[in-house]
Amino acid sequence: MTRRTIVGALTAGTAALGAPAGERYRLGVMAAMYSALPLEEAMARIRKAGYRYISIGPKHGADVVFQPEMTKADRTAMRRRIIDAGVEPFLSLGGFSGDPQNEAGLKKWLDHLDLCADFQIPIMVGGGPWYFKKFPTLPKRDKDWMVEVGRYYAGLEKAVRHAEQVKVTIALKPHTGITARAKDCIEVMKRVQSPQFRIAWDAGNVSFYEGIYPDPDLADLAPHVAAVCIKDHLGGRAEANFPVPGQGNIDHDEMFRTLFAAGFNGPMAIERVDGKDRGKVPPEVADERLAAAHRYLAPLLDRITAASR
Repeated sequence: MTRRTIVGALTAGTAALGAPAGERYRLGVMAAMYSALPLEEAMARIRKAGYRYISIGPKHGADVVFQPEMTKADRTAMRRRIIDAGVEPFLSLGGFSGDPQNEAGLKKWLDHLDLCADFQIPIMVGGGPWYFKKFPTLPKRDKDWMVEVGRYYAGLEKAVRHAEQVKVTIALKPHTGITARAKDCIEVMKRVQSPQFRIAWDAGNVSFYEGIYPDPDLADLAPHVAAVCIKDHLGGRAEANFPVPGQGNIDHDEMFRTLFAAGFNGPMAIERVDGKDRGKVPPEVADERLAAAHRYLAPLLDRITAASR
């Protein structure tokens, strides 16, 4: 492929991932934060907080919602249940289901790509190999790390070829190592060139794992960003505190202005609002925090997207 062909394919892929006609942006919630609740109750709470899109989770209450063992008929029926509940799946974290360095982990990636295709979910988010022996002070030995990176890219290449077949985009997000910061993600994009391979930006991860905010290279990465995992982060590096967006280190106004100026119009999903509670937030508290996040983010996105038209 020539460089012009590659750029054209990437642009076409970005357009296919964009918001539907009549919507300037798509803002949603990672529904797994309500995984203990029955599906319809969880979706009703998400709708009441102001959202119409979800990043789909594996289970809700006793219901299997998004797992490879589901039959084709189960998948069709479950997607219809979700749509009937008033929300639409637009993102998956299926790329964290396994490690493509080995056959078992790669199969999990391929199975989740097939799940996404059956659920009409355009993007599967994942992460690169974990960089630390003990976070945050002890990285892996460089000699061992480079072997691991080589294995990871070999598996990723196979996953990307499958993603091209099923027309689902793999989007890696900052998660230490090869995707630690925007400049690292740019290098990954140079190495893996496909219309079905992009980046899912996560400024909260860059703040938490790297202690950097804002990332100075985001403007250069922005044309390659297909999705955003929204989480704020409060405190220094490795301090596990993820407040409601707008109450931490992240300048969401600057981040979204940078992304939308580069043509971004992909899915954006709020990942965490649990503060220091490590996911142990009662549904009623999650309701309040997601509603507060919507009151903060929706006007900000309305203003930025109106200005970028």
